[in-house]
Amino acid sequence: MKKQYFPLKASLPMLLFDAPPPLSSAELLERCSAFVDPVRMKFLRELTAAPREIPDFEKNFKQAKIPSKRDIRTDDTRVMQLYSRWEICLRNTLVRLRAAKLGKEPEHFTVKNAVFDSSADYAARTAGNISDPLEREKALDRARWAFLDGFEWSHAFNFEALCIYRCKLMILEKWAARRAGNAEENLDHAASRAERSVEQSQSNHEIK
Repeated sequence: MKKQYFPLKASLPMLLFDAPPPLSSAELLERCSAFVDPVRMKFLRELTAAPREIPDFEKNFKQAKIPSKRDIRTDDTRVMQLYSRWEICLRNTLVRLRAAKLGKEPEHFTVKNAVFDSSADYAARTAGNISDPLEREKALDRARWAFLDGFEWSHAFNFEALCIYRCKLMILEKWAARRAGNAEENLDHAASRAERSVEQSQSNHEIK
């Protein structure tokens, strides 16, 4: 039977999309450390908003291949395995859409052997039709949020509930950081970083 974390999860403030984060990731992890064993705490800390591999306990949260549906384990990291697989498909689709517009070959920039997920593909294509970059990214984060929401009813107070909470919190923190300070200055910085990233990718990984 999975360990329950009722007192911890019940004490956490509700997260609402488009609302400021009610606590930071550091505060969340500090609260969790009193209830969660060291192995699972490491897993919780290692979660990222942009996974490029499926988390795994036995292999230090890394494994060589992207699992198929049959490979997804039923332990208490299953939701994060599914979410990582979904996110990888989402990003692969975004890469292919962008490459098609540029007339480039996308496969050099995709995660190889990733499992196709129709809902992730649909979310990416729907967001890709939005012309405003900020609204496009918000649509993608809404899709991520909705995917995570789909697991909450069956994972209310176990370890997976904490993982879902952490992923949602990272989404809120991302938007809070963008709202902080001067919006125009933040946009300029983001544009500059994007341009440098493109230039670096073109120089180091030119698509032929």
